[in-house]
Amino acid sequence: MGYGKMEGEAADKLMAYMITDDSADGPYFHQEWGGMNPTTPIISGGMNALRMPGFFENLGHSNLVLTAGGGSFGHIDGAAAGATSLRQAEQCWKQDADPIEFAKEHKGFARAFENFPSDADKIFPGWREALRINSAA
Repeated sequence: MGYGKMEGEAADKLMAYMITDDSADGPYFHQEWGGMNPTTPIISGGMNALRMPGFFENLGHSNLVLTAGGGSFGHIDGAAAGATSLRQAEQCWKQDADPIEFAKEHKGFARAFENFPSDADKIFPGWREALRINSAA
């Protein structure tokens, strides 16, 4: 999908639609599924709460299976807080909220900034000052 750690280009989202739509134009050809049941895209590959709003923006929806092991189990406050941060990341995107402002009211999501500082630095420059976090990457 070409977002975060994910390789590819933004146009790769066409392939995600090819498995969910009965008739879809892909990057190289048109696909007719003839009424076959659709499948669900799965995302993984280093996904965490900080990458999710941009990923969903690129894809255009959040109807997928998320296998974010490190993003949940690797959360600074444990797996339950990690799962909460991922759910809050989707809420942030659905509300079209600014992630840094959203983090000020959502602890699980806010703590993901501290947990994944290199992603935070790349995606949200100035996050430390905005969230009043003094830790270095």
